[in-house]
Amino acid sequence: MARFALLLLLASAVADAQTGPDPLGSRPRVYVGGGLGPGFGGIVEATDPIFSVFTREIVLYANYVPRVVGSGRLVTAVGLGGSLRALRVADVVRNRDPGALDVDLGIRIGPSFNTAFFEETAESRSRSFSVMLDPFVRVTLRRESGRVFFAEVGPQSPALRAGISTSIRLPETR
Repeated sequence: MARFALLLLLASAVADAQTGPDPLGSRPRVYVGGGLGPGFGGIVEATDPIFSVFTREIVLYANYVPRVVGSGRLVTAVGLGGSLRALRVADVVRNRDPGALDVDLGIRIGPSFNTAFFEETAESRSRSFSVMLDPFVRVTLRRESGRVFFAEVGPQSPALRAGISTSIRLPETR
């Protein structure tokens, strides 16, 4: 496994010199979107690419489950993690320029807080904090207009997420 990871890192470094620019950029990105399941909510993510085939990520989740649908609770979570850019790996192996579509396979972990608004019991208070583990799949698409859209699925609520993304330019350090 370690040999495969080393080979992948070397291949990505060589491919960066041989292929054109990544259409999703080599700069950090911000993803903002809404989500469903259960209830409704939103997500804000920041990603930073590493060696063009990996990302490190931080994300904030918020999801409200209305009382008529479930329990009348708000679930918030913060996750740290990373992903493997699967289609980018395939492009590196084939020595091709990356396309407008990318698929990230990743995992995030962090604290999750469950706030009940109705009928709070000792049991619900004891379960108000947990550690969330969110393996996810994200599909990112750059349109001809230059806009970038994403859709993501994972077990952390909201389970189905979609929205827009933009790259951010950080000041260069000397």
